[in-house]
Amino acid sequence: MTKTLQDLIDDSIFISTEYQARLAEISGDAEWTVDFSAPSFTLQSDASVRLTPYLLGTESENRGSWIWSWQELGHFPDRVVSAAIQAREGGAQHTITELTTDELPLDSGLARKLTLATKALTGIYAHYPITAGAGVRAWVLLEGSQLDLDAPTVNRMGQVMAQALQTGTAVNHLRAVDSYAKLRGAHIAWDTEATAVITAADGALRLWFDKGKISGIEAAEPQVGADELARLASQARDLREQLEAERQGIETLAAREAAAQMAQREEAARLAAEEAAQAEAQAEAQAEAQAEAQAGSEQEEATAAEPQTFTEAPTQEPVAEQSALEDEVEGTITTDRVYPNADQPYDQDPAEDVRPGRVTTSTIAEENIVQDQPAAPVQSAEEPDEAQQAPTGYESAEDTRDAREIRLAGQAPDLEAERAEASKKPQPKEDKKGFFSRFFGL
Repeated sequence: MTKTLQDLIDDSIFISTEYQARLAEISGDAEWTVDFSAPSFTLQSDASVRLTPYLLGTESENRGSWIWSWQELGHFPDRVVSAAIQAREGGAQHTITELTTDELPLDSGLARKLTLATKALTGIYAHYPITAGAGVRAWVLLEGSQLDLDAPTVNRMGQVMAQALQTGTAVNHLRAVDSYAKLRGAHIAWDTEATAVITAADGALRLWFDKGKISGIEAAEPQVGADELARLASQARDLREQLEAERQGIETLAAREAAAQMAQREEAARLAAEEAAQAEAQAEAQAEAQAEAQAGSEQEEATAAEPQTFTEAPTQEPVAEQSALEDEVEGTITTDRVYPNADQPYDQDPAEDVRPGRVTTSTIAEENIVQDQPAAPVQSAEEPDEAQQAPTGYESAEDTRDAREIRLAGQAPDLEAERAEASKKPQPKEDKKGFFSRFFGL
């Protein structure tokens, strides 16, 4: 019959409470140490108590999740994780998602509920939450002869049920009482759903129920004798032994799964290493290509920065026919009449009488152009003002100034200076945490 997570909790809540009370009796306030490789859980009391730990999982407040120990097998011995795998197999049988999902969002009391459900599937009823780091607790089941319970008594069973009901964990009290009586080897007889009688070696108890909840307990007459109680106690031992045998078979399953998972992780690590090596090789190749490209660019820049020698094209003599055509064009004036000294070199020193002028675009009337007229003599500073009259061929001193300004406007550019300046200008360039980190919150 299919069960729910709460059904499993109800099945184990009372017997779990009794085993926790036994664990508290033998441990007291003693310190403890755990060694999963042994495996051993040791209480450092006067009479040292050594128990077998079964690691179920961890709850991490930092991650906000519960992680089952079977999420990645191979990190712990097969026996240590066998109880968790046994819970997983039972969860798969009853389709209980909480027992078959490797990581669950952390909820209030989730770790304790999962531990109680696991107890019903494994027959290991004592547990201990171990602090494994800041905000991380590992939940383990404990097994050992020191935890064996004495024969059941109705007085003890009544105390345990009353104590367990205070936690509010049990939901179906009828189911919880029936399971507890069978697991402890006691006899239970149901009159109706409203009342049941539990018989143990020291007497009997009548339990009253109201809407599925225990509403009262009172003494009652025993329903069976010692022989029947012995038979029921034997059945309870057989059930525990059956669950233990199943757990031993689970260890074999854990070993197979661990080997398969380890092989997968090794293969994944190998592939990751190959990808990392390929990525590193590609990065090195790209770096070399960039270095070569940069070196080539620097070489081009160095070559472009070197001064270059330009050779002037030889000046061609004007063709006579072209000069004749220019003279025939109306409105044109040849430069040989404007610049009579054009054959002199461009780099000659300026004349002593040269004064700064201004560039103008005004033109000279054709009748004012001097043809083969010698340059006017330089006027002496001692000569009277009348000497400043216009030279022959010009009507006034203003015409003389205009002629000087035209000559300034027609001076040839300094090619050597322009080349030097051009050589100084910049040249253009061509253009994806490991299991232990998650599990223990590291």
